[in-house]
Amino acid sequence: MADTFDPYATDSADRYEAMARVRAGAGVVDTPAGYYVATADGVEAGLRDVDRFVGSFMDTSTLPDEETPISAIPEPRHGPVRRVINTVVAAHRTAQAEPFIRDLCARLVDDAVATAAAAGTVDLVPAVVDPLPATVIAYMLGAPMEDVDQFARWSDELLENQAGGESRGLYDTHPEFGAYIQAMIDERRAHPDPPDDVITRFMTSEVDGQPLSDRAICTQTMFLIIAGNETTRNLIGNCFHTLAADPSLFAAVRADPARAATLVEESLRHDSPIQVLARAVLDDTRVSDVELHPGDRVVFGVASANRDETRYEHPAEFRMDRPKPRDHLAFGTGPHVCPGASLARLEALVAVETLCDRAARLALLDGFVPVPNPVFWALGHRSLPVTLTPTAEQVEAGPA
Repeated sequence: MADTFDPYATDSADRYEAMARVRAGAGVVDTPAGYYVATADGVEAGLRDVDRFVGSFMDTSTLPDEETPISAIPEPRHGPVRRVINTVVAAHRTAQAEPFIRDLCARLVDDAVATAAAAGTVDLVPAVVDPLPATVIAYMLGAPMEDVDQFARWSDELLENQAGGESRGLYDTHPEFGAYIQAMIDERRAHPDPPDDVITRFMTSEVDGQPLSDRAICTQTMFLIIAGNETTRNLIGNCFHTLAADPSLFAAVRADPARAATLVEESLRHDSPIQVLARAVLDDTRVSDVELHPGDRVVFGVASANRDETRYEHPAEFRMDRPKPRDHLAFGTGPHVCPGASLARLEALVAVETLCDRAARLALLDGFVPVPNPVFWALGHRSLPVTLTPTAEQVEAGPA
C-alpha cells in the first residue's frame, strides 16, 4: 500500500477506493508523506490531541514563531493568537456580515444568470465561486474592496509556491503579498484612529506578554486570506456541481429552501473541501498499532474519515436524509477546529439559496469534464460550465 497510495494525489480516480482499503486494513498506512490515518475514530482522536499533534503541510520546526501560521502554532501560544482571529470570523461576527454576503451573492448570481441568458452558458467558478469568498474575506479583514482580485491571485500563487513543501514563511514565499499586508500595518500605525479590524487587533494584542511583531501579523493575516479563499470556494463549487449534476435534487432544494443547509453539510461530508490535514508529532504516542515519536509526520485523512463505513450508512452516497447532517470532520474537530467554519457555512448556504432562488433549471454543460484541483490537499472545481434558465421573476426583472 505504501507504494501505491499517495494521500496528496490530486487526480487519482480511485482515491476513495484506496482510502477504503486502508480503513479495511489496519486503518493506518506508511506513505512518503507520513503515516496516513484513514478511520474516523483515528482522525477524530488525533485532531483532538493538540498536545501531541501540531498541524502544517510543511515542516515548520525550523521557522521562528513569527513565521508560523496559526494552524501550526502549538499550545499554549496557539490560544491567544486564535482569540484575536475569533474576534473577526467567529459565529457572532459572521452573523453581522450576513447582509453584506447576501447582497454580494445576489449581484454575482444575477450577473451569472444574465450571462447565461445572453450566451446560453456560464462558468459558475469565475462568475460566483471565486469572487464570493475573496470579497467576503477582504470585507471581514478590512481590506480595500478594489484589491479583491489580487487576494485571489496571491492565494493561488502562494499555494502553488508552497506545493514543494519547502520550509519557508508565507512572507518570504510571496513577498508581494507580504509587502501589501505590511503596508496595511504601516497605515494603521500612522492613523490616529485606525479601523477596528483584524490587523489593528493583532497590533494591540500581546502573546506571552509581548506584542506581536509585524512579521507575525503579516503571517497570520496572509494565512487567513488564503484559508478564507481556498476552502470556501471549494465548498461552494462542490455544492454547485452537485446541484447541476442532479436535476431532481436541484428541484427539491428550490421547492424547500430549508434543505439548503442540509445540502451544504452533506457536501462537506461527501466531498470534503479539505481532503487531508498534516500534523507533526510532538510527543510519543500511538495511532492504532503504530508507535509515533517526535518528528514523525502524520496525515489525517479527513475525506476518508467522512466516508467511514462504521459511522455512515452507505457513505459513498450523497444523501439528504442523514439523521445528524453536521456529524462530520470537514472542518476538523477539537480545540483547533477551523475558526472560519461559521463563515464558510454561511457563504455556501447563501450561495446555494441565491442560485436556487434565481434559476429555474440548472445543468452541467454537455461533455463536462472536471478540472482537477491543483492544490494537493483540496477537492474542488476550477471550472463549472452550466446551462441555466432564469426564473420568471428574473426574466421579468431584467438585467441587474
